Amino acid sequence: MSTELTQIQTPRALAALESSLDSIHEAIATNISGGGISDFDLPRVKISGGASPRWIVPTLEGEETLARLEGVIVYARDTRVYYKVAFGKSSGKQPPDCASADGITGQGKPGGDCSRCPLAEYGSAEEGAGQACKQVKQLFVLRGDLLLPEVVSLPPTSLKGARQFFLKLTTQGIPYYQAVIAMELEKAQNAAGIQYGKASLKFVRRLTPEEAARAQQYHQLCRTLAERVPAGMDPEAREAAEEQAPF
Repeated sequence: MSTELTQIQTPRALAALESSLDSIHEAIATNISGGGISDFDLPRVKISGGASPRWIVPTLEGEETLARLEGVIVYARDTRVYYKVAFGKSSGKQPPDCASADGITGQGKPGGDCSRCPLAEYGSAEEGAGQACKQVKQLFVLRGDLLLPEVVSLPPTSLKGARQFFLKLTTQGIPYYQAVIAMELEKAQNAAGIQYGKASLKFVRRLTPEEAARAQQYHQLCRTLAERVPAGMDPEAREAAEEQAPF
């Protein structure tokens, strides 16, 4: 279903009492650590294509589409993924041939130092001037009534705007996890004429001192969780990145 409901600006988890945060930590340790968790287990927010791009958000009742997301980025990381076989020529379900959870060191084939890898050079992609090894910024966003973050994977076309936004926060001395932010989608078109949505991040407000203190704790909690999560992209996110070429 489609809805344009205004999101809760302060995630409920950040309004929780100290004991509630302890309960969340205990629940994660009990329910997740034993069997492990992968990138595919966390809820993922996708981007619809076409002339009116929207965020596709998973819910218990199914999927809903939103023009705007509001929440707190409790963790962010720059990743890389490389598939030897292009999305359109494969089933789209195999793991990446090489991936990096920090954008610095690749694991797989070829692996190693990403800054020296020829697959990270512009012009290495089959489709044109882009990189064969795609840069993807993963945002773990806490919003609404959720007690665990959703993963928003920003493809290469949205990275410049995201970097500029994070830099603006830095110049104001605001850690990204201590601000309520909004994410909207601007309509764009690549060289092949394919329309897609480019993410636009906006500052809503700084957290109150009480919220910021809880956000700091939640940041550490989600950082521990995120470090267990591989950098691989799900088929939908991968397809979106491929369709937006050249980058």
